[in-house]
Formats: sequence, structure tokens, C-alpha cells
Amino acid sequence: MEKSPLKPLPWLSTAALIFCLLLQCPSAVAEHPSRKVISVDVLGPYSSSQEQELLFGLRQAMEQKYDLGLKQNLLFWQKQHNWASYINNSEADYIITVGQEALELVLQERPSRPVIALMNTADSIELLRQNPHDNLYAITHEQPLLRYFALIKSLNIYQAQTATFFRQNDSHMKSRYQQMARFFNLPYKSLMVEPKLKTLDAINQLKSCCRIMLHDTDRIYPPGRSRKSLLYNSYRHRVVVIGNSPSMLQEGAMLALFSKPYTIGEQTADLIYQIENGQVKERYQYPNTFVLDANRRIAGLLGFSELTLGELIGQIEMLENVYYEMEQ
Repeated sequence: MEKSPLKPLPWLSTAALIFCLLLQCPSAVAEHPSRKVISVDVLGPYSSSQEQELLFGLRQAMEQKYDLGLKQNLLFWQKQHNWASYINNSEADYIITVGQEALELVLQERPSRPVIALMNTADSIELLRQNPHDNLYAITHEQPLLRYFALIKSLNIYQAQTATFFRQNDSHMKSRYQQMARFFNLPYKSLMVEPKLKTLDAINQLKSCCRIMLHDTDRIYPPGRSRKSLLYNSYRHRVVVIGNSPSMLQEGAMLALFSKPYTIGEQTADLIYQIENGQVKERYQYPNTFVLDANRRIAGLLGFSELTLGELIGQIEMLENVYYEMEQ
């Protein structure tokens, strides 16, 4: 697997990592008595390896890059019924939410402290950019739409039409995809589906119109039986699927764009440092770094045995820069 520049995780064992996170690593702060300590209340659904990796990346960057200590109080809304009372009475500097549901729950409490939403959806980032909230910042783990269309352009499949699935009421979202396709001069079609019904209609629409299926978000087909059936039949009909997670590669996608929780943690440290110094340039952010991975077996069967991920990453980054320069 080839990927964009990324710091590797240190040798710390998983058990030691969890122990460190749960106890807030007091010794790290004690070694630096003059270091400023930032305290955060972290609200997620439950303890997970994804959250642990994210918080480890946050701590590492805070300490090593900015010489700031970090004290974190972990709360889980699915298991701790008194989490709201704790949040409302806490004196921590920030509230960090992990996941879309945690963000929505915290906003109902109308907190007076800054909230940093992590691992929320790209759709929520777009909504926040249109309707900013005071004292609310966010970093999604989902990739910007631009990045996917830059990948499709980089594949250089002559006259290959791309399709994305939408519900009937997604007119605003459809226009974003159509505008991005026009910018890159790519053939594109929006397919209307009812995801709660059988996937046969979606499969029939896809195979009769398109060579590429873009699955950049789980809003229509989340992980489950319907998505697996869709990906399996896409492969049968020689449709290239571009997905948003490593698990989609196992289900039949040819390529996947995603970001590691560790790097989202690092980016969160950058954001906190900017907030502390009054230098925030973008309150609602997409991931700065990404990983591109491939299912080599599927790629070979679809005629892409010579796929070079490093070159594709370089093309994506170059096209992103071109887009932003033209938008300024």
C-alpha cells in the first residue's frame, strides 16, 4: 500500500496505549511542570480502537509539536447516562465529540465552551460552512468531493461515465457533484434510488449507464447486505468502484480513499493550537492527509494490473492544488 506522507505509530503496545489514555498519562505532564496543559472532555458512543488511535495522535502532536500538555476525560453516551450533567458542570477547556451523533447530542446542551467535532460526516461540514455556529469547530474523516473527482480524472479512463446514488430529495447535493464533474470535464450521471428497497433497481441503473461508481459516503448504502450485493454485482458488470474505507476493498471496490484516525488527531492538535493563538483559518475542515489503497485482484480483473498508487496520489495532489488556485 502506498500512501501520502504520514507519521507511523510508535512502538507503544495497544495495552499500554489504552492504559495511558484512560489515566490521562499524568507522568507526561509531571515531567514538564512549566508546560501549559489543555483539558478536554471527550464524548463518543463507546471506547473503540479508532477513538484510541485518534486521541493518541492528538496527544503526540500536542506534546511533541506544540509543547502542550493534554488532560482528557473520556465519556461514552451509550454507557454513561449522566454524561450531560458532567459536560454541563465541567471546567475543561474544550469539548471534543467523536461521531455525528455525539455532536448532535452535545449541541442540544448548548455548551458555553468551544466544541470540536471529529469523525462527523462531510455533509455536516458543508452545512456548517453554510450556517456557521459560534464556538463550534469540526474536522471530518471523510474526504472532500474534490479529492474523489481528482482521482477519477487521474485514472484517465477515456469517456468513462461516473455515477453516484442519491435519494429523490438530494437536489442540493446533486448539484455539488455535477459542478465538480464539469470542472474536471468528466461524464457524470446522478442515479435516483430508494435504498430501503431491493438493490436490483440500483444495479440495473448502474450497469446500463456507467463504468465508474463513486461511493464517497455511506449516506445511501451504509455497511451491510445491500452494499455488499451492490459491490459484488458492480464487479460482475465490470464497473470500477471507488470507495471510502478499507472494508470496501474487501467487499469488491477497486480503490479506496480514506484518512487514518491518527492523522485526524494530529490535525486536531493543529486546530487547538490555532484556537489558542487566535489564528484559525478554517473552522470546518476536511482531512489534510489521506491514504489511497487498492484491491489488486479486482484491479487486475478489471484491466488495471499496472495501477501505480504513488503516481495517482501525486496526480490527485496536483489537481487539488490547481483547483484551489483557480478558486482563489
